Amino acid sequence: MKRRSSLVLKSIIVLSVLFFLMESVLSTLNNLRIKNEQMEGLNNMVWTLQNVIASEIPYIEKAKTLLGTDELMKDEQILLVQKQLDSMKGNAKVSNSYVYMPDVQDNGDSSKLTLILANTELYQKGLRPGTVYEAKGAFKNAIEEMNKQGYAVSKVYSDDFGKWISIIGEVKDISGKRVAIFGVDFNYSVIAKMERDRTIETTLIGTGLAILFIVIVIFMVRAILRPISQLSKLSIQVAEGDLTVSANVKSKDEVGVLAASFNTMIGNIRHLIENVQQTSEKVSQSSKALSASADQTSQATEEITRAVQEVAQGSETQMQSALESQIAMEEMSVGIQRIAEYSSRLSEHAQEVAQNAEAGNRVVRQSVDEMAGIKTSVADTMNILKELEQRSLEIEEIVSIISNIAGQTNLLALNASIEAARVGEHGKGFAVVAQEVRKLAELSGSSSEQISGMLNEITSYISRASAAMNTSIDQVEQGSESVQKAGEAFEEIVVSLQNVNEQVHEVSASAQQMSAGSEQVAASLEELARIGKNASGHTQSVAASSEEQMASMQEIAGSAALLRGMADDLEKEVRVFKLR
Repeated sequence: MKRRSSLVLKSIIVLSVLFFLMESVLSTLNNLRIKNEQMEGLNNMVWTLQNVIASEIPYIEKAKTLLGTDELMKDEQILLVQKQLDSMKGNAKVSNSYVYMPDVQDNGDSSKLTLILANTELYQKGLRPGTVYEAKGAFKNAIEEMNKQGYAVSKVYSDDFGKWISIIGEVKDISGKRVAIFGVDFNYSVIAKMERDRTIETTLIGTGLAILFIVIVIFMVRAILRPISQLSKLSIQVAEGDLTVSANVKSKDEVGVLAASFNTMIGNIRHLIENVQQTSEKVSQSSKALSASADQTSQATEEITRAVQEVAQGSETQMQSALESQIAMEEMSVGIQRIAEYSSRLSEHAQEVAQNAEAGNRVVRQSVDEMAGIKTSVADTMNILKELEQRSLEIEEIVSIISNIAGQTNLLALNASIEAARVGEHGKGFAVVAQEVRKLAELSGSSSEQISGMLNEITSYISRASAAMNTSIDQVEQGSESVQKAGEAFEEIVVSLQNVNEQVHEVSASAQQMSAGSEQVAASLEELARIGKNASGHTQSVAASSEEQMASMQEIAGSAALLRGMADDLEKEVRVFKLR
């Protein structure tokens, strides 16, 4: 509603401003015309009065001769001229009328004129016939212009008697000689009041007419814009989605054409929206069906892909197992062949081993006797080590005593040095001896420390040797027991080897049979590995194709979902419009 009223308001404001500008221009032009008419009227009036005065030139000449005498105002002809000057006052605009001498005295800033005759009011103000009047300012400028052109109108000026506009002109005789200067003073306040009254009257009339025109324009604008306002309301309803509206076409002018075009446009939009709704519904249904199919196909493809991947993994595992079995069978065949070879060789060496075992049994008995001798020697060595350890402890006590002696000697040397220092020159030799003694004490202390360290190392080595000897004794005892057991074992080995020799012959025959069977199994496994390898390659290709198909179906499902979303959005947007 605000926008509809704003268009009318803007039109009214624009037209009002135009009318007021036109009224102002007309008022200004009228004021200028009034001023020009007034000035033209004043000029015509002065021209007429000047012609009247010009007809009285003989009497003016006579008045010039009687200036300064009492006869001037007693002469009947001069009194007739006086009455004519007084009668000019009958016009409300005329304040003064006067006749000056033709000669003008210019004194720079002023001009001096001698008065011949004037209206009675000037006499009452002190300006008598024969009086010299000093003209200044605008009146002086008018006199100068009159001297050049014979006629002049002054600008508005003020003097001691009021505010005036003066018109002056030359009064000439038949020969063209200036006889006098005739002038009329117009009261500017009266003229301004008349101009102001006419201006106010004209302004009021113009304002009234402008207001009347504005009121008429308002009604016309409202009448013209009413159909457009209705179209604006209908366009707002259309903008809100109502396509059931229709504009009334009541005329064949531009507004009528606009309303008809509006109806045509709404019909086209309605038809378009109907088509879009139908299409969006179909697209929405198709997209939903496509999305459902794509989801189902994607799930099926995903299951197939998983199954194919599992088959591919199983085939690969089977192929790997077959290869491993083939390798194992080949290795087993080689091993069986080696077993057969080793069995025959083992049978040959079994007898040699039995003989060597008997010899070893004899050597073991001899080793038992020697181990007893070693045990005795180790026991003696242990006793010697214990004795060395005891002597090391005694030496360490002696070294400790030496170390204490060295410390006491060092302290005594220090005291001796102090005492030598107190004695002065006499104790220098004693100080040198004390210093040497201190050096020997320090060297003895250092040596005792080194000896102590070496004794500690020796004690450590003795302890470690004792521990090692104890361990050797235990090991010798264990070795002796082991050797005895080894002797018994050798006897049992001899018996066992005889039994083994008999069983080796049987194993060798069985190994040869196993070798032939393993070669057949290895050939079968090799064929199975080849078939599994081919199957694994095919299943991997199928799995890759399934993955690609699943990716494609996922893309199709995504596109279908996107299409369904777009169709739903389009359907929501279209449902905003009302078609029926």
